Amino acid sequence: MEDIDKSTVPFCWAEDKKFDWGEPYTVYHPIFKISPTSSVFSLEDSIIIIGENNLKKQLLTLYNVINNCEEFDRIMNYNEEEFDRIKILELIYFYIKENEGKLTPWEKYHLCMDELFCISLLEEKSNRKLHFVNWSE
Repeated sequence: MEDIDKSTVPFCWAEDKKFDWGEPYTVYHPIFKISPTSSVFSLEDSIIIIGENNLKKQLLTLYNVINNCEEFDRIMNYNEEEFDRIKILELIYFYIKENEGKLTPWEKYHLCMDELFCISLLEEKSNRKLHFVNWSE
């Protein structure tokens, strides 16, 4: 059976499989949204993608980094583009509020993935680099 769980953000495709010996298991695939189609993602494009895919910790971290004017030191793939700080902070805040109370597939199904792994999947899927804060460094 294949099913799409629309109760999570992003949606999640659940695929039932069986091991060679017959035991069933389910594989969960988040269905990421990549709405901006520009050839190179701007900071604003990255925030939209991160917000649309419910990466809450990343949104909060980006908000703090940009609010504290630390983008040059802390945002990965940041190419010193000019941006309207207030507009960007408002956009991040919009997505923080928009995602409040929404469950992610990795939370609901206890998947072994974190937001940095999701960012790597998003970059691979889009074949472009996102602007994000790498807190593992």
